[in-house]
Amino acid sequence: MAELDTHNLLDNQFAFVEPGGMRDPGGRTSPRDKRHFPIHDEASVRRALSQAPSDPFGKHAMPAILIAARRFGIKPTAAQRSFAGMEPDTSKFPERRFTRYPLEVRSGPDGKQAQHIWGYAACFDKLSRKLGGFVEQVNRNAFDESKLTGWPDVVCRYNHHDDALLGTTYARTLTLGLDETGLVYDVEPPQSRRDVLEYVQRGDIRHSSFAFRVFPGGDEWGVSEYNYPMRTLHAVQLIDVAPVLDPAYPDATAAARALDGAVRSLSEWVQAEPEEVRERLVENRAMDFFKRTDNIGPARQEKHQKQERKKTLTGALALLDLLDNAEDPHVGE
Repeated sequence: MAELDTHNLLDNQFAFVEPGGMRDPGGRTSPRDKRHFPIHDEASVRRALSQAPSDPFGKHAMPAILIAARRFGIKPTAAQRSFAGMEPDTSKFPERRFTRYPLEVRSGPDGKQAQHIWGYAACFDKLSRKLGGFVEQVNRNAFDESKLTGWPDVVCRYNHHDDALLGTTYARTLTLGLDETGLVYDVEPPQSRRDVLEYVQRGDIRHSSFAFRVFPGGDEWGVSEYNYPMRTLHAVQLIDVAPVLDPAYPDATAAARALDGAVRSLSEWVQAEPEEVRERLVENRAMDFFKRTDNIGPARQEKHQKQERKKTLTGALALLDLLDNAEDPHVGE
């Protein structure tokens, strides 16, 4: 496209904007050469995919390029996937989400086959309750990559507990599938865990959950129809599914660690420090990231220094504070 047209694109139409520039009220950073890889149309995205591996800013830009590629239905090549490091960081604590879709106990048509638990671990395109300064939805393509590889090493555990194994995809005691509603799981518990079957039958256990890690570039941030920060999961690595009695994490530290993935994701999306993202989520001010029209330049730094602000919490303390903004996903049932 013409250089003038590229010059007039908004910052959010580029995959990466270097820090240190000044953003004008129209949403464009100066100097303009701090903006890299236009991704506003299919041709630009294809060009960005091909050029990123040889560009010094390519690594920084790849998450946004991959999101744009997914939006235009473009499949990255094996080389592009390798460059992007399209594997989740397994050193990070998995995230968990919950669904209120009811569980069922099923058996064969003759009633003689072993009973099994059937339910939805995730439902597509349904807004979550507040998770700590933001809401979330699962795109219907979120599990495609896990399905494509045969759901490798996915397990089903009651309440996500390691000592409460119910089935595995490896042993074919756990089967997974996708339909118009969401991610379906069907597990045949061992004889030693028939108590879980009884709990489901009696209605003591009513809900399900899934644990996951996001593939690089596998999520997207925006604003919900209720004017609240919203994260959309587009590509995740499924780790486990679980019938759950208690939707909460086993302790506050575990819950805080699990929210760290969303904090890091948003910080990369808005190109802000994780500490600033945590602080704004804690204070329910994350919408500022979707409204502000300037970068951290000298003028904003001076204004920022004059404002009286709360002390920034970092690390686990800040993440724990996020829990105060989260809502019980099962309240009101």
